[in-house]
Amino acid sequence: MTGFITVVGLTVAGCSGPSGGDVDPDAADGWSQEFAGTELNVLAEATLNSEVLAELVPDFTKKTGIEVNIETAPFAQLVQSVTLDFSTAQGDYDVVSIPYDYLGAYAGSDYVEEITPLIDANADRVGEDFEPTDIVTGLWETAATWQGKSYGMPSNSAVTMMMYRSDLFENADEKAAFSAEYGYDLAPAQTWEQYHDIAEFFTRDAGETAAGEVLTEPMYGVTMAGKRHEAAVFEWMNYAGGFGGGVVDADGELIVDSDASVESLEYMKSLGEFAPPGFTSATWDEVTANLQQGIAAQAISWGDTAGAMEDESQSAVVGKIGYGDVPVAAEGDEHHALHGAWTYTISKQAVDKDAAYLFVAWALSAPVQKKIGEMGGVPATRSAFEDPELVAALPSWPQQLASLENALARPRNAEWPQMLDQLALQVSTALVGDSTPQKALEDAQNEIEGILGDKLPLKAF
Repeated sequence: MTGFITVVGLTVAGCSGPSGGDVDPDAADGWSQEFAGTELNVLAEATLNSEVLAELVPDFTKKTGIEVNIETAPFAQLVQSVTLDFSTAQGDYDVVSIPYDYLGAYAGSDYVEEITPLIDANADRVGEDFEPTDIVTGLWETAATWQGKSYGMPSNSAVTMMMYRSDLFENADEKAAFSAEYGYDLAPAQTWEQYHDIAEFFTRDAGETAAGEVLTEPMYGVTMAGKRHEAAVFEWMNYAGGFGGGVVDADGELIVDSDASVESLEYMKSLGEFAPPGFTSATWDEVTANLQQGIAAQAISWGDTAGAMEDESQSAVVGKIGYGDVPVAAEGDEHHALHGAWTYTISKQAVDKDAAYLFVAWALSAPVQKKIGEMGGVPATRSAFEDPELVAALPSWPQQLASLENALARPRNAEWPQMLDQLALQVSTALVGDSTPQKALEDAQNEIEGILGDKLPLKAF
């Protein structure tokens, strides 16, 4: 079910804009009131970022006189709604936050506006608190650039990182026991081999102890997503990136069934021994819940869940989670995270493209970005990630920025949704044991070759 957050525009006595909205010139704070009275419909993923934005958007209306209705939906339903709206030119939505891997499908079909001309045309209509160069560069490129043109701005800077129980890792007894068993010091994993050792070490039955306390329920060395779902594919892509495999290489050739890709899926499957029962039915939601409940020692998870770890109202591990780079195959290898960005795009059918751009610019202005961080969301600007108050209050902040700067992107070609379906099927098939990782990825490679046909090697992805 889609969530509706209707934000009623504030009406403040004062001058009337050309479209009939009442605005107060003293409230503009440098933002144009030329489009007062315009009503925008925005569709975004049902995330904390969207909730925060909905709380703040009356301030945008106060400055500009533009009214905004924010509608939210889960990932799959949002994609379905957007695709229907764009492909039928219904024009239900003026601004849509899309998962960036659908950029090729939407920009390539001419459904969304190129953003650069709108930036230039509206340079004098935005407040001084919005500075495009403040957006994290690699994030913006991944989120919005398609075939050399930019089609939006990042709405969510989700990126993967390693989360681990720092209280267990720092416990003297646990450190001594680990060193005695594995012959090296217990520390956040740098390599996948260490990650595996740690997963094995911390997997314990109820009644055993951890950091000197008797466990009332089992503890697991790792929690992971293994359901037939994009969550399992994205989890595998973290391992694949570390092993040198993945989906497409730099030349646009498929490498789904490469030796490195197969090795990475075999590795992922081997971790299942140390994961909670039923991990093959788990997505990122269960990964987050297992970490919050304190029943897992480590995970590769999304940065936008870090706020949930530190929320006393829902987490048993506040102050006990450490954040690190996604491990690599061998020490000295370059660490890579996985981008999970979302992108504000402006529909070709938007009621007023300039008014829609002003909303996007305001959402990325410095005060809004800082507020998103303060309220538990994930911003997209460097100044927010480097804000001293946020850095002091949010232990995940430095790692979030580090991960953003080394993250790899998923393919963004128009056929990616079908490719993703095949990968979800075959990764799941291997994890539940209905096929070997080798056979599953060979089948995925064959199916994807059929989907792409003569488009291989991919020219744009």
